[in-house]
Amino acid sequence: MVIGAMLAPSKILSQDLDSLLRNKRVYIAENIGKDPVPKIDGLLDDTIWGLGTWHGNFTQQQPNGGKPGTEKTFVKVLYDHSNLYVAVVCLESEPELIRDIFDRRDVLNGDMTGIAIDSYHDKRTAFEFNLSAAGQKVDIKHLGDYQWDLNWDAVWEGATSINDSSWIAEFKIPFSQIRYANQPEHTWGMHVWRWISRKHEEDQWQLIPLDAPAMVYLFGELTGIEDIRTSRQVEILPYSLASLKVNNADDSPASPGFNAGLDAKIGLSSDYTIDLSVNPDFGQVEADPSVLNLTSFETFYEEKRPLFLEGTEIFDFELDGDIPYYSRRIGSPPSFPGSIDGWTVSDIPDRTTILGAFKLSGKSPKGLSVGLINGLAAEEHGHALNDSGLVRDIQVVPMSNFATARIKREFSSGNRIIGGVLTLVNRFAAEKEAASLLPSRAYSGGLDLLQYWKNKNYLLEVKGIAGRMEGTPEAMLQKQLSHNHLYQRPDADYLEVDSLRESLGGHGALLRLGKMGGSWNFSVLGQYRSPGLNLNDMGFIREADLIGQRSEVAYKRIIPGKWFRNYTIELSQETSWTFGGENTRNQAGLQLNSMNNALWSFNGSLIHNFTCLNIRELRGGPALRIDPWYRIYTSVGSDYARDLYGSISLYHIGYIPHENGYTVRGKHQEYLGLGATWLPVRKLKLSLFSSLDWREYYQQYVPEVSGGNEEVFVVGAIDQRTLNFTLRGELFFSPEMSLQYYGSPYFSTGTYHDFRRVSQASAVNLDERLAELEVSRDLQQSFYTFQVGTETYSFPDPDFSFMQFRSNLVFRWEYKLGSTLYLVWSHERTGWENAYHPLMDTASDLFGLKGNNIFMLKLNYWFSI
Repeated sequence: MVIGAMLAPSKILSQDLDSLLRNKRVYIAENIGKDPVPKIDGLLDDTIWGLGTWHGNFTQQQPNGGKPGTEKTFVKVLYDHSNLYVAVVCLESEPELIRDIFDRRDVLNGDMTGIAIDSYHDKRTAFEFNLSAAGQKVDIKHLGDYQWDLNWDAVWEGATSINDSSWIAEFKIPFSQIRYANQPEHTWGMHVWRWISRKHEEDQWQLIPLDAPAMVYLFGELTGIEDIRTSRQVEILPYSLASLKVNNADDSPASPGFNAGLDAKIGLSSDYTIDLSVNPDFGQVEADPSVLNLTSFETFYEEKRPLFLEGTEIFDFELDGDIPYYSRRIGSPPSFPGSIDGWTVSDIPDRTTILGAFKLSGKSPKGLSVGLINGLAAEEHGHALNDSGLVRDIQVVPMSNFATARIKREFSSGNRIIGGVLTLVNRFAAEKEAASLLPSRAYSGGLDLLQYWKNKNYLLEVKGIAGRMEGTPEAMLQKQLSHNHLYQRPDADYLEVDSLRESLGGHGALLRLGKMGGSWNFSVLGQYRSPGLNLNDMGFIREADLIGQRSEVAYKRIIPGKWFRNYTIELSQETSWTFGGENTRNQAGLQLNSMNNALWSFNGSLIHNFTCLNIRELRGGPALRIDPWYRIYTSVGSDYARDLYGSISLYHIGYIPHENGYTVRGKHQEYLGLGATWLPVRKLKLSLFSSLDWREYYQQYVPEVSGGNEEVFVVGAIDQRTLNFTLRGELFFSPEMSLQYYGSPYFSTGTYHDFRRVSQASAVNLDERLAELEVSRDLQQSFYTFQVGTETYSFPDPDFSFMQFRSNLVFRWEYKLGSTLYLVWSHERTGWENAYHPLMDTASDLFGLKGNNIFMLKLNYWFSI
């Protein structure tokens, strides 16, 4: 079911989809009546397992699609008024080779089996429950078109056992954990699968070819379920948290704390559910990875907070990476400067307190999906100090309300989906400083259409969106000058800064036509974002002022051959322009992904970027010419079904400047990544990933140039080295109890040389583009100065040395079904210096820094009504 599709998406023999749709398997479940509820222990020795019918005849999905499984598998499905009971018996000719590997919840590892239920019977979405041979749970929501939500965690029981000829999985799935229409009789989609790890083999009760364009519409059917309870449910999850913060970095006293809150799930009907959260806590969440961002673009971080992870599929509305709803905006750190209007600001909180949030979501039997999420964030304050020594509290973010609504309706058996999205951010009672930086109101709305043909092999996708912000003239001026818009660019005659405007708006759209099934696939995409579009108050948009297109064509060889199990070759091409006609992207690429018969993976790509203009590199200056460059990438990974496996990846980027007039120093980038995972025993997993990045680039923007009467832009040749390690150690006492460690030291150093002034920014000739610059350095003040004509300019030394270490140690125990105890130690230490030090010297200094520690004890308790 999922391992094959997610880990090896091109490994089976193509099948006739029409034949599969006409000849679906049907399982008739049997009601156990008033028989005693079985003990879920994986042994199947309860009397109820003598009822019903065993189904076998599982078919390989991979490696040899359509052939019988090499090992026999049998499934039985029973039910009572409140629960579905499933047993899967996985016979084994070599039981000593069963891989019963322990891992975190929702991680696919080792031998596995599971069942997916399309209880809406919409042939697009489904709820899936899986068990590894070690008894670890993996529960997943199918979202359609090979998209899944692994963050969905249902409350259900499962256990496994291993004997001398098989391993057995036993499931008890409460009907309250899935959604369905209230009616006397039910027909649901059903999919049962088994993964044999050592063989990389997936066997299925109802075959779903891996080259099929989607999954759920090809499920078999589950019938015979009658007179069961409604799926309406009330679930309550209160928590309490005790913490101790020890801030050694600033020698402040230890700060104890206590917190409590409540999460609740209330079934309004069989179709719709409300999720409520009062004072949500995110204490046990793993830290974000360290990143040193030298570009003008915002770094995108994945959501990791449980409140916002589950059930987000209905809010999905993506335009090639841009989204109107980005949940990390709710409770995000205040984006307030360190100084404003002569005041130096400190003690800015690292997050905004969320007072409460609720989410309404669900889907009707007629295919109407509705989602609504609302979060209220408190105002936050910092401390402000002026030159006279006055100290005052300063509002760094006002109280804010974030809301998103999404609606979708399916027609023609899910082959046509029409929907819309609406977002709204309101900020209340903003004080002067905050009001000069943030819009008082921001909203956006969009419409989308998804149409399928030919058994979902072909698709047409159309999306459109518009957004608007309102606020003080100072706040709107900040937005016009920000990296998304750059209305101040001197060579953009189609843009104009208006310091009096109190609103800013724009729009965008996307059109995509593609084919997804079979050996040949293609996609053609066209899109635009107008210069005024900004979604970043509630969503995430990387760049506005864009008109672009992208084309891709791929061929998949999915029949195992003499040397390779599978391979995929893809050609791609992409071009984009600004609304002023400036060519900002012009790229072509070739990519190869493959797996040999020894189950090693080999990947490689070649990308060539033709010369284009970068309108954002100079942060509001003219568009800067980017010389042609190429990227060669390759990676090799060993068989991950071994106790010791690893990978190596490397790439080289080469720049091709027009060297005319002087020698260019620095025009390459090399990257080396190494990863290894070792399972010394079945309950212990150790993994290490490390990377080294060496970058030399000859026109890196140098910020903060000041002086003179004219705006001058300076670039330099940067020599940057970045070293990163990520270590994970996971010890499992049982599937419900574990000790997990995450640690990531990160180092990056950079030094600049060959400073040059941007002369004719868009010139093809490098010596015309960049002018010679004689700089002198003030060692005492770490400043560079230079002259242009009679004017004197200066900028601070841009050299840097950055180091950071983040780690978490988490003891997790699910002491009762749905209820969890956490013990957490979180640690961070960070160092920054405006001076260059060799990478190894910087690394050796890391543990001389003082760090911050947080110790937490969190307990939650799940119960239902």
